[in-house]
Amino acid sequence: MRGTGIIPGAESNTARRTGPETMKRRVIINADEMGIDEPRSHGILEAHEKGVVTSASIMANSPFLERLAALLREHPGLGVGVHLNLTDGSPILSHPRTLADRQGRFFEKIETRRRLMEGRLDLEEIRSEFDLQIRRVKDAGIDPTHLDSLHHIHVYPGVMSAACWAGRRHGIQKVRLPREPVPAPGSVSPQVYWELVRYQGLVAKAAEVLFAEGVRTSDHFRGIALSAGVHFDRFLDALARLPEGTTEIMVRPGRREAGAKNFSSEDREKELRILTDPGIRTAVSEYGLELISYRKL
Repeated sequence: MRGTGIIPGAESNTARRTGPETMKRRVIINADEMGIDEPRSHGILEAHEKGVVTSASIMANSPFLERLAALLREHPGLGVGVHLNLTDGSPILSHPRTLADRQGRFFEKIETRRRLMEGRLDLEEIRSEFDLQIRRVKDAGIDPTHLDSLHHIHVYPGVMSAACWAGRRHGIQKVRLPREPVPAPGSVSPQVYWELVRYQGLVAKAAEVLFAEGVRTSDHFRGIALSAGVHFDRFLDALARLPEGTTEIMVRPGRREAGAKNFSSEDREKELRILTDPGIRTAVSEYGLELISYRKL
């Protein structure tokens, strides 16, 4: 993958580098799901203004897209990618045959995954949907830095190719690869453990697609294990243990207010407090970490 040094199937080959670049540790702290509701979105902006969030991913089918685009113009230092979506809300594509239920809404996460594994979602429709999602974000005045997806759906069979195709049409050559090491059983909840196992079974093939397409990604990824319950000390420890190269850390801060979705729980506010804690910025400096967005990848 151009500019990364990643070997398909391995987490990274940064050990092969020589010279001054070897010791650099760069971090993209990306807040997912901007646009899923307004409290979450305002919390993401706060985590950038007052904390260490450098990047965010916005949902094209959000009813708040235009309002958020206006707010983002006031935050030019925040890199913004497209959070490709096949599992929440309604498609932008008119009358899709395979992507939506009878009510015209995307299938839920588990059902979408099952249909993808069974080959029941039309990949041409997915390509068209992703193309329209990126176009809508750009039409709102946002210049996307990268692509990722809700529930990491883009690592499923055929979907990464669709994402790369759509990205290439819009000049986007950076895509998330959620290749996170699986922790020891018992160190995270069973749900999170098996979620990580599932993704690792998919990302090797997804990495091959990125390599073949010449698309850039980070050397490392963290965040799924942290989503089991973020604590200040756990986040601090994750920063201290980051390997050489560029790591993306996925976070999901937000505010919990009336109108927020179920996932916008107390954990989102807790995560916001951690990301805006002065101790985290101090640790970033002490650990010699460089905070970047996908723009500098």
